[in-house]
Amino acid sequence: MDQIASRIHDSFPFLNIESIEILLSISKLRKVEKGDILLKEGDFNSNVHLVLNGLLRSYVINSSGDERTVSIAKENMRIAAINSLLHGLPSIITIQAIEPTEILIINSGKFQEAATVNRNLALLEKQGMRSYLVDATERLYLLTVLSPEERFIRFRDEYPDLIQRVPQIYLASYLGVTTVSLSRIKSRIAKQRLG
Repeated sequence: MDQIASRIHDSFPFLNIESIEILLSISKLRKVEKGDILLKEGDFNSNVHLVLNGLLRSYVINSSGDERTVSIAKENMRIAAINSLLHGLPSIITIQAIEPTEILIINSGKFQEAATVNRNLALLEKQGMRSYLVDATERLYLLTVLSPEERFIRFRDEYPDLIQRVPQIYLASYLGVTTVSLSRIKSRIAKQRLG
């Protein structure tokens, strides 16, 4: 766990040793394989999943039965079923590992208790909620204002490491396009760079 504590401190330098020890005491370390489901739509789950290594995605299934990737979480990012976490409702998302992943599963109830007496953990919670709001706003903007090509360029520029790590079917779904459209977009961009 010392290695994990060090990684947490590197990602969240405002957490002191005491705060990290509390966080680790209310969390479970779990390793999952590519394709493993951590949470299914309809489950009740108030845990927060902190990605230590690897890649997770959350998705919904639309009325046509198609999966739509809602979010992608890489190292040092958190992912949770927000409606279940905040309101105790059944999850509307499924969380799946895109590649072998090591996560820290944080018990939200115990975290809330600890955050009431530990200022650093309260700051971690505030930072997490702020990050979630920024990501949700950015996602809304991405899907309602930008063209598919602009969405891809923005994703590529913001997360260059994920272009090769995220399978094209999940990336296309995240961007709101088909895999055929994504291939055409990538081809157009490549031609523009050469020309």
